[in-house]
Amino acid sequence: MSTSDAKSATRERKQGLSRYALMPLPVKVIFLVGPVIATVLFILHWFSVPVFGTVLSSTPYYYLLLTVLAFNIFMGLGATGTQKRHGPPWYDYILAAATFGCMIYFLINSSEIAARNWDRPPGLTQVAFAVVLGLLALEAGRRIGGWPLVIVYLLAIIYPMVAGMMPGIFYAIQFSFSQVVGYYAYSASGILGLPSQLFGEQILGYYLFAGMMIGLGGGEFFLKLATAIAGRFRGGPAKVAVVASGFFGSLSGSIIANIAGTGGFTIPAMKRLGYSPEYAAAIETCASTGGETMPPIMSGVAFMVVVIAGVPYADVMVAAFLPTLLHYFALIVQVDSYAVRHNIHGLPRAECPRIGQVLLDGWLYPVVILFLVFGLVYMRWDAITPIYAIGLTIILQLIVWMVKRTLKSNRDNPEFGLKVSAQRAWQRIINSISDAAGLINYGAAIFIGVPFVLIGLNQTGFSAGLTNYIVGLGGQSVYLILFIAFAFCIVMGMIGLSRAAYLFLAVTMAPALVTLCKGLPEFQATGGISLIGVHLFLIFYIGVGGFTPPVAINAYVAASIAGAKPLKTAWVACRLGIALILVPFFFVLRPALLIINTEWYLVLLNMLLVLIGIWFLASGLERYIIGAGKLDLPARVVMILGGFLFAFPETTTTILGGVICIIAYVYTMLRNRREKAATAT
Repeated sequence: MSTSDAKSATRERKQGLSRYALMPLPVKVIFLVGPVIATVLFILHWFSVPVFGTVLSSTPYYYLLLTVLAFNIFMGLGATGTQKRHGPPWYDYILAAATFGCMIYFLINSSEIAARNWDRPPGLTQVAFAVVLGLLALEAGRRIGGWPLVIVYLLAIIYPMVAGMMPGIFYAIQFSFSQVVGYYAYSASGILGLPSQLFGEQILGYYLFAGMMIGLGGGEFFLKLATAIAGRFRGGPAKVAVVASGFFGSLSGSIIANIAGTGGFTIPAMKRLGYSPEYAAAIETCASTGGETMPPIMSGVAFMVVVIAGVPYADVMVAAFLPTLLHYFALIVQVDSYAVRHNIHGLPRAECPRIGQVLLDGWLYPVVILFLVFGLVYMRWDAITPIYAIGLTIILQLIVWMVKRTLKSNRDNPEFGLKVSAQRAWQRIINSISDAAGLINYGAAIFIGVPFVLIGLNQTGFSAGLTNYIVGLGGQSVYLILFIAFAFCIVMGMIGLSRAAYLFLAVTMAPALVTLCKGLPEFQATGGISLIGVHLFLIFYIGVGGFTPPVAINAYVAASIAGAKPLKTAWVACRLGIALILVPFFFVLRPALLIINTEWYLVLLNMLLVLIGIWFLASGLERYIIGAGKLDLPARVVMILGGFLFAFPETTTTILGGVICIIAYVYTMLRNRREKAATAT
């Protein structure tokens, strides 16, 4: 990958994170100071360090954190697609100041709010501030998720006020408008509850780490590494897209940022070597979607599992690893088969850096990633681990610079002079903080509106009633309940409401399904369905909704980069993303794929079975299988069916699928040999 390609990809990514480069200097300073102060507050709160003799407890800490970051939300996020490419207009300053003012009011009264419970506001002033913050939350949600997300928020606000008049399962406890906004702004059911716990206790450190890694060159390093690993093989750019999106997704956890960050390089390269615009965009879409569940930094939804399910983030991270890896394996198989059928070669050797040189130049990035995983999985440092990893990154950067500066060949090089080095280091720090601020803004804009959904579901009692209804609708059929959840996630993911869909099902369907399975004979051998597995099932499928027609938001973003037809891109992405569509059913019903609390040989056996099944399935979809050659229509249909049956977690279907796949494989191999011999004759 050339330097200009890397810079171009970086510019594309930056444009998608925030408007920092377009801000006036004073606003830039405020924009950067916010994450820095938030980091200090996070550390003080985590270690319970007294500030002026007082330890930051939950309520003051949450309000203080939101106060520090409030101004940045509307400064970093544009009101429209056009405004995202221009500096903040006058009305964004008003919205930012209003958000900051509301949070200052809450902060000043935080002690009284915590002591006297303001969830039912005692006066008009309290109601007014809660209403203003609610309106600002609606606008922030619109800038992130569009009008569909605003509609969901509005329905969640209206429903508690009419719940007592609703029929059937929709009947629930009714509240007044002042009670709804009071719960939203002042209670543990609103912004002081799950959203602030996630943001202030879990996600913030990971956003900071991701921003620092990307800003300090980690994103560019992994893009180069992917090019070095896969670029020169057949179908090179497409394989680079798969590998690079996995690497980049492990840092950002954002599908859109992933598409912008890697797609700016991989999509033009794929088109240049012969891939159609739709196929190139679809590959990037599917690869970036997998990045949402690629450890160690996953999407914000993954952090919700920690609070809702009460499990360590390290367990969620470990459980997501193999299913995500299976998705990338299926993509590689399909990309390779497509390249063989269309005779697409790899990138020219001159455009592929050497792996050894790339690792030599950027060894510290994989070291830091391994350190983060070590801290989370082995040491169990939990959410403070990313802060340690940031410190290690800075220390290693300093050591590398000192070593290079002492080399004889660099002693007289002005590039390693103190002034030039200091300027370069300062610019990298600025880039890192601005990237972190951009990620934090997206999280804050989502979580400031999510409490409306929680209040509509939980405070009214609707979630409990819906749980019983869903379980009753599915009867004792786990498969039917899972299919209902699958369909709901797909529909909500299509319109960009992934977090709302997850919250909805995580507090209704997930615990009920786990309880139901404990009593079913077919699941007693495995101890029932894993709670983490059910939550990951939901997370995987809301990602799939992002490339499912007709809306397919993520596919449309990639199509805009490729100049492709959006709807056609979405259909191609559905074929390429087949593993993401099927694997969640596999790991829910086969918990060994989640690694947790499972013997290593069972993990290996189950992974091997699914791996082989996906290989047959993916090869059938792309009409070519290694060793046998091109598949005709009958062999293709049989191999797709056989691959699915082989991977399905049931002994009889696995045996049947294996027999079917072997027959199709042998038939294809013999047919291609006969055709080759006839052609030669």
